Amino acid sequence: MAYLFIAAFCSFTGVIPILAQLMWRGGKPAVVQFLLGTLVCWVLFYLSTPSTVWPLWGIFGLLTFLMLIVAMFVAGIYSEPAPPLIAIVFPLAFLAMYVVSNIAGWGMFRADDYKAMIGTVETRDWTQDIQPKDPKHMRMSTVENAVYLSGKAVGQAGTIGSQFQISESHMTLQMVKGELWYVVPLDFAGFSTWLNVDGVPAYVMVHGEDPQVAPKLVELAQGKRFRYTPGAFWGNELERHLRTNGYTDIGLAEFKFEIDDDGKPWWVVPLFKPTISWGGEKVTGILLVDPASGEIFQKQMHEVPAWVDRVVPERFVENYLSWAGEYAHGWYNSWWGKKDLTEPESPTLIYGADNQPDWVSGVTSTNNNDESLVALVYTNSRTGKSVRYVVKGGGTDAAVLDAVDKNQDVQLKRLHGVGPQLYNVYGTMASVVPLLNESHAFQGVAVVNIEKIQMVAVGINQHEAMRKYQVLLSQSGQTVVPDGAHEVIKVEGVVDRFFLESSIYSLHLVGVPHGFTGGSAGFPKLPFSKPGDRVQIEYFASGEDVVPMQKFENLSLPLSATNAQQEVRARVRERGASARTEADVRSVRSRVESMTTDELKELNEFLRSRKQ
Repeated sequence: MAYLFIAAFCSFTGVIPILAQLMWRGGKPAVVQFLLGTLVCWVLFYLSTPSTVWPLWGIFGLLTFLMLIVAMFVAGIYSEPAPPLIAIVFPLAFLAMYVVSNIAGWGMFRADDYKAMIGTVETRDWTQDIQPKDPKHMRMSTVENAVYLSGKAVGQAGTIGSQFQISESHMTLQMVKGELWYVVPLDFAGFSTWLNVDGVPAYVMVHGEDPQVAPKLVELAQGKRFRYTPGAFWGNELERHLRTNGYTDIGLAEFKFEIDDDGKPWWVVPLFKPTISWGGEKVTGILLVDPASGEIFQKQMHEVPAWVDRVVPERFVENYLSWAGEYAHGWYNSWWGKKDLTEPESPTLIYGADNQPDWVSGVTSTNNNDESLVALVYTNSRTGKSVRYVVKGGGTDAAVLDAVDKNQDVQLKRLHGVGPQLYNVYGTMASVVPLLNESHAFQGVAVVNIEKIQMVAVGINQHEAMRKYQVLLSQSGQTVVPDGAHEVIKVEGVVDRFFLESSIYSLHLVGVPHGFTGGSAGFPKLPFSKPGDRVQIEYFASGEDVVPMQKFENLSLPLSATNAQQEVRARVRERGASARTEADVRSVRSRVESMTTDELKELNEFLRSRKQ
């Protein structure tokens, strides 16, 4: 009924020029136009499900403008030979308001507002904030692979595939009981299916961490089947269902399919309003819709349940970063001077070591010939809060994929990289890239050092790829600076396992629940070691079963070194310590800069008390 009332209002507004021009003589043509206009508008509104959230009511205002023009011509016909001067005023006035509303949103006048859409962005130190991720919980299934596996699951379920199709655009990657899963809804294959069945009978779950796990087709009991979906018809079509139930005056950003902690499916619909005329969309909350009953629950931002991962849409984040980069120094600089202009890469959803969902966006300069990152921005997909990490010379996603696809092992197997994800791998900024074949089936993993883009390690899974990445790090002599949260542990014991593989030495100590790896470049005594030797090892507590050594000393093998060798090794140790100190200093500085006034006062009081 909401659309009928709006259609009647638009039509009534549209006949005002007739009444104003002809007075009582315009009654009949005004009534005819009103009735026809109401009918046409109602049908159009019902089919297109628009919103009044936009200036001048958006499409409602557009149709009102068209009816004002029609009314102007009708008034002209009935007022001949005199021109319909009064009737002309109304469409011209509406057109003027439309033009003004558009101009009011131009970057020329609202550059600062567009720039501020991203909100307050902290600048922090990446290696201090981003914890190393347990490899077994990294996302290995890509969207393409998830769709491929979902198709296999549907195909193995019998004839269900003839009536229902995978709704790829509404599938969601989410954390379910500590594991990543793609939750993939099915939808009606067409009008005849919708008309002849009692709802969508199932959805698919694809393991996001292990592509070898068979996808699950979750069948729904009678009464729990999905009746309200984006692919349904008439009143069951999801957006129309929401619009006709009181949500005509708010923007619906997208429809994402998620399940709660009890496994119950929901449609998650972020709500938004434009804040800068026709642009500057800002999320105000979400709707949770029961696909079976159509029941609707509205949640404000502070009320969003913990299981909901997708609140701020990807395109909003990309828009915010685009505006922040384009208007870094105002509108004038965006086209003249172009100082410090940047643009974002497409955001990637990554779950870090804390299992929080972040849209991770690489930021580059607007120079088309520049393939280097200048920063990374992490935007929490639940809260919209962003943190910026400065990157000097890191490779973009395009450069990473190019390096992977040109790798000899990848080319030999006719594979390609998809969906790079940035993780802290042994204290380095590395991109983990799933490898797929031409059928989009998972075939392996590549790990690429962002700062040294040609450092590519390829394995049949993430564990093998990361072991090979360790080898590359050892061979390069790169100093590893892990995050500050990791404790340095020193152990001393007797070697009971020792072997060499691909230029990397692996060993185990009696009674120690970890294996250790390292290269001869950093540890000259390592190649001479053997089982039975007593050694001393330092490593960072990453929680992994096999960890790279940070220091190694064979106590059973005293070797003398020249003064020059001792000086070189001392300098290496100093560089490592200096790198860790610099990282700590950057982290502390960024944390101080992001403190509130109250926090700074507390810090000042604490420092004063220390001096006393």
